[in-house]
Amino acid sequence: MANNNKNKLLILLIIISLQACTIISPNWLKINGISPCWPVILLLPFSLKNRPWKAAIASILLGIFIDAFTISDVSYIPSLFLLSLIWSVYGLHNKKIQLYLNIGLMAIFGTALVGLSIWVQKIILYNVLRNNWFHSWSIYVLISEVIITGLVAPFFSSWILFASNKN
Repeated sequence: MANNNKNKLLILLIIISLQACTIISPNWLKINGISPCWPVILLLPFSLKNRPWKAAIASILLGIFIDAFTISDVSYIPSLFLLSLIWSVYGLHNKKIQLYLNIGLMAIFGTALVGLSIWVQKIILYNVLRNNWFHSWSIYVLISEVIITGLVAPFFSSWILFASNKN
């Protein structure tokens, strides 16, 4: 019973810290003003530790939570849903995630998928954005976000994994 309460408290703290990390991300965690993809960093350890259906529900709720704080017609839900399924199946087959490099690579691929999903949704929704200027800065933002997330994710995601293992 106490273990279940600790897990619920950990999940609540992660949800609260997501918006705090997104809003008050310090400058030393940014590349030219672009912060890491915090939803990917926080979804990765949860998906690795849980079954696919539980990770899928968490990704949908996380996507709704993130979409509630962004003012846009595009959504994080499809890409987070797909990532949660992939990572949870990977976590079922590989019980020991020991290398920081694995977490960093999964975060890089996850951020690239989220960024490409947002990019494609914007192109589909806004026909005006189909010019070269939009694509040039979109590629810059995507590459910067992938790099900073790949550098930050091993520290934060592994910390969450270790905290959940102790519980």
